[in-house]
Amino acid sequence: MPKKTALVCIALWLSLAFASRTPAQLASRTADEWIAALEAPDRVQGLKMGEVLGKLALKAGQAVADIGAGSGLFSIAFARSVKPGGKVYAVEIDEKLLEHIMESATEQGIVNIEGVYGEYDDPSLPAQVDFAFLNDVLHHIAYRDLYLKNLARYLKPAGRVAIIDFKPGQGSHANDAALQVSQEQATAWMAAAGMKPVEVISDLFADRWFVIYGK
Repeated sequence: MPKKTALVCIALWLSLAFASRTPAQLASRTADEWIAALEAPDRVQGLKMGEVLGKLALKAGQAVADIGAGSGLFSIAFARSVKPGGKVYAVEIDEKLLEHIMESATEQGIVNIEGVYGEYDDPSLPAQVDFAFLNDVLHHIAYRDLYLKNLARYLKPAGRVAIIDFKPGQGSHANDAALQVSQEQATAWMAAAGMKPVEVISDLFADRWFVIYGK
């Protein structure tokens, strides 16, 4: 193959490889910006982590996927909740965020978290899980219906998916229609993935919807 032709082929392959990773998540930021925003004291307080964990009722030995794990706040809490014998997969599309999560886990002596480098349309989990969790994440995903359909494939037969997201018109992206996801939309996408609501938690957040789905 002539050298010029080979270079053109390489350039084309690189462009296709890059395209396969696009579109990036909506409203993306750098890892440092995400960590600062996600760990801001007022946001952490607003997560109501203790109450959320109570609703999820995780058990020792379970496998949990924290989708869009961010800085790992929930991942670390989940890891403690499923001990002994449990496993948490912290799924992110940013390697620096995964590094931050694993460093935080190591500092706290937590060994049952595995970082997973996911795709934009697939969490790429290495094993099936009992629970998948998406908090303040779904509206950042470009192809939400496809992602949820792929996610459902990684669930065990009795597996559950918990989604928390802002009601349309609420949150920091209230004025951006592209970053709005309603409970009704998510429920329709989950139905297409073979899942239905098994619990709707309406007494925890005023500005967010919280639904647990099962098969």
